[in-house]
Amino acid sequence: MARITIRDVARMAGVSPTAVSFVINDRPGVSEAKRQEIKRIIERTGFRPSVSASRLVYKRSFNIALDMHDLGASLEDLFYVSIIRGLLKKSKAYGYNIVFAEIDETKNEVLLPNIIRNHDTDGIILIQSPSLAVLKTLNDLDIPFVAIDVHEKDPPFTSICVDYELASYISTNHLIENGHRKIAYIGKGSVPHFYLQTFQGFCRAAEKYNISIPPDWIQITAYNEESAYNCMASILSGAKIPTAVFCAVDSFALGAMKCAYDQGYQVPKDISFSGIDNITFSSYFKPPLTTVAIDKEQIGALAMDMIVKKIAGKPVESITVRSDNLIVRDSVYRIME
Repeated sequence: MARITIRDVARMAGVSPTAVSFVINDRPGVSEAKRQEIKRIIERTGFRPSVSASRLVYKRSFNIALDMHDLGASLEDLFYVSIIRGLLKKSKAYGYNIVFAEIDETKNEVLLPNIIRNHDTDGIILIQSPSLAVLKTLNDLDIPFVAIDVHEKDPPFTSICVDYELASYISTNHLIENGHRKIAYIGKGSVPHFYLQTFQGFCRAAEKYNISIPPDWIQITAYNEESAYNCMASILSGAKIPTAVFCAVDSFALGAMKCAYDQGYQVPKDISFSGIDNITFSSYFKPPLTTVAIDKEQIGALAMDMIVKKIAGKPVESITVRSDNLIVRDSVYRIME
C-alpha cells in the first residue's frame, strides 16, 4: 500500500495541504468543523507527516543541537543524564530531534560542529555557561540558544540556574541541626562560580551558629570521586577530625566516604556526610546519602520549552529552579547533647 501523504489527506478533506499542516501542529486558521474532519481522516488513514514535508512548510530543520563536553566525574555525569532524559521526553511532544554535538575551542578560534556551522539546527542547548568567545560566535550566527545548569548570577543570556548557595546552606544546616559543630567542606574550585556558591552557602550556615572551620578542613581540589577521596585523606591527616563533611557534589561524597571507611572510621557514627544533587546512586551509597535534590528532568523539560519559544521568536525569561528539597537518609548521625 502506498504511503499516505499530506496532499492525499488534503484532497480527501477538500482543503489545502497548508490547512492540514495547521491541524497537525494545532495552529489556528481552520474552522472547528473542518479541523475535526481532518483529524478523523488522519486517524482513519494512519497518516504520519514526514519530516521533509514539515521542513519545507516551516523552513525549519526540527533539530536541536545539544552541546556536550567533558564534564569530569563519571558519577557527576549522571546529573546530566537525567537532564537529557527530560529533554528527550519533551522533544517528542514538540516533534524535535535532539542531536548531540560539541563546540570546541582552540587558543585562537571557536570550532563549531557541522550541524551548527551549516545552520542545520533551529536552536542550541548548552550545558553550563559558554565562554565569551563561544557566546560571541553564537550571537553572530543568530541561532537561538539556552544554557542550562549555569552557575553565575544574572548571566547575559537565557539560562536555567540552580541556587547552589541555598542548596549548600540547606545541606550544611541539616548537619548542624543534628548536633554537628566540627564540619569540613569538600568542593570544586576548578569551577569558580559553582565553588563560590557552594562555599558561601556552607559558610552562611556555619556563621549562623558561630562555628569556625579550620583551614585544613576546607578542601577545594575535588573534581571526581578519586580526587574527593584525596581531599578526605588530607582532612583525616590533620590533628583534629571533623564529625561531619559537606560535599558540594554527591559523587564527591562517595569518594570521601570510601576514604573514611578505608581509614577505619564508621559512617555515619564517626563521620557523617551530606551532599547536593540526589543522583541515582545516592540512595545506593552505604549508607544512603542525605542530600538536596535537584529536579534534573524538570531542567531538561524547561530547557525544551524555552528553546522552542525562542525559535518561535517569543520572549523568554531565565529561570532558577527549586533547590531546597532536602532528602534525609542514613548518612547523618544525630549527636545527642
